[in-house]
Amino acid sequence: MGISLFDALELISRKSSLTGLDLSGLDLSGVDLSNRILRGADFKGANLSYSNLSGSDCTRANFRGANLYNANLTKAVLSRSNLTITDMRTVTLDSADLSWANLSGAASNSGQSTKRVIGANLQGANARRANFKGAIMVRVRLNYADLTEAVFDDANMTRVQLQGAIYEVGAFDKALNV
Repeated sequence: MGISLFDALELISRKSSLTGLDLSGLDLSGVDLSNRILRGADFKGANLSYSNLSGSDCTRANFRGANLYNANLTKAVLSRSNLTITDMRTVTLDSADLSWANLSGAASNSGQSTKRVIGANLQGANARRANFKGAIMVRVRLNYADLTEAVFDDANMTRVQLQGAIYEVGAFDKALNV
């Protein structure tokens, strides 16, 4: 763990740029991190449930094993971020940029999945074994993404782009509007 929760909250309250900050393992549930520069920040194992990261730049941030349950990541930039084995159940990713991010195993610890992914960019993302069951995935760019073993059961995939994506035959048989 990098810094104490008290010091982290103090920095969050007075600085908009938290580039490279080590927030690993901290309980930041419900904290407003919206419109912050969090490039390269380390959230490994942190609790970010119910937090607001909308509009934040989290490029190359490490969220490995973090809890993002019900977090708001609308318009967040998570390009090239590590979101492996991250709890992303019921998270909102509307218009988020997850291009080339690693989402392997994300939201897979229960039957719930990522809730809303409207207009998001997941181009080139590694989404192996990610759970998108029942998600609203309208106008999502999944071009060149690795979707091997990802779950799309009952997901609304209206106008989803899949050019060059890697997936199994039948991967979208239980999805809607493919």
